[in-house]
Amino acid sequence: MGYTESELSILIVDDEEMTRLNREYRQVDRTTDVLSFPMLEGEFADVEPDMLGDVVISAETAHSMSEQTGSSLDSIVHLLLIHGILHLLGFDHEEEPSEAVEMRGKTEELLAVLGHEKAEFAWFFDTE
Repeated sequence: MGYTESELSILIVDDEEMTRLNREYRQVDRTTDVLSFPMLEGEFADVEPDMLGDVVISAETAHSMSEQTGSSLDSIVHLLLIHGILHLLGFDHEEEPSEAVEMRGKTEELLAVLGHEKAEFAWFFDTE
């Protein structure tokens, strides 16, 4: 993806902390599966140009997703991490339909790099 010398931070939290972060930064008072805090944009983008940002994953939500879908917890975490990283890189599936298509393709590509079959995530791709 062109960021071989970049770094990011990954934080795994419980639903209570994820709800707090979601409320504080997005004004949404509930938990979510993954949040991304990009450092490549905004007023501080030039402070540390090699820092992509932060990805926060809810372990509890990931575990629930694993139980609901039958996918392994590792697979779910891989999916959420990829999703979060793509947001750090500027992809926005909620605002731009064309980016949603591109984001889906990148997600499939990166999951394959990690050894996952597309069929394992049919439940995810069928809901987009």
